[in-house]
Amino acid sequence: MNKVSVIIPTHDRAELLLQSLESINEQIVRPSEVIVVIDGANEKTERLLQGFKSKDYQLRVCKIENSKGACYARNLGAGHATGSILMFLDDDDTWEPDKIRSQLDVFDKNPEIGLVYSGKLVVYNTNRKKVVRKIPAIRSGNLYPSIFEDNHIGTTSSVALKKEVFEKAGGFDENLLAMQDYDLWIRCCKYTNIAHDNKYNVRYTIAKNAQNQISGKSENHHQALRYLFGKYKDTLEAFDDKYKKRFKSSRFLYLSKAVHRTRYIYSLKYSFKSFYYYPNAKAVAYLLPPFLLEIISVLPLKRK
Repeated sequence: MNKVSVIIPTHDRAELLLQSLESINEQIVRPSEVIVVIDGANEKTERLLQGFKSKDYQLRVCKIENSKGACYARNLGAGHATGSILMFLDDDDTWEPDKIRSQLDVFDKNPEIGLVYSGKLVVYNTNRKKVVRKIPAIRSGNLYPSIFEDNHIGTTSSVALKKEVFEKAGGFDENLLAMQDYDLWIRCCKYTNIAHDNKYNVRYTIAKNAQNQISGKSENHHQALRYLFGKYKDTLEAFDDKYKKRFKSSRFLYLSKAVHRTRYIYSLKYSFKSFYYYPNAKAVAYLLPPFLLEIISVLPLKRK
């Protein structure tokens, strides 16, 4: 069986980190090691880790005195990992008990697969037991260059990745302040086939108060958009023009979604841009005001 290393970057969120670690303790199959990377000195986090009791795995801690961001922290953790399979868990997310077992099962049955991901259970930080939306895992196989159409794989917390693929792809790009996961998946898809475990194994947390959502900082997304458009400009020129249009459409939509609850009028500009490059229903949906979109988004879940 493959040896699993779990990497958790954390920055001043000791209570949330504890929930993430407890979800690892509750795994049906546990990892060989968990590497917590403290991004910026934090005594509270260090005290929590000293008192935490891991179950059947080694808990290792790396400290970065002055914060250098999540990408740097993830790469540092991966560099120290001894496992052949890397799994990344954000400190505000948790895993369902079958996450590690089900993803390892996919690797064991399909040696050509280098990355496995799960569907997401979206929850608010104020009530992580209540699922407000489900995002299924759908796409699999050779996703290059179709990965440029959208982030089919999703959040970092949902992924299990062979270390050799991670290294070949070059790890996380430390120049990015947003969309770091998607950027890595693009490069991974170039080198390996993708699979999913056909489950919802990640509880993905969003802030009930949108002002507290770190991923919603528009300046980070602006920087990321400019950087990614430049980074993949030449690559996309070699493909059919539809990939460039879909890539731009999906990134503009991502920015619209990120700021929709905090700067609705501002987000409209990027919904229109998304629709301009590739007409799509999601861009139209984000023309709706936040309260109405939230009501509509949970209706399918209530009908089940």
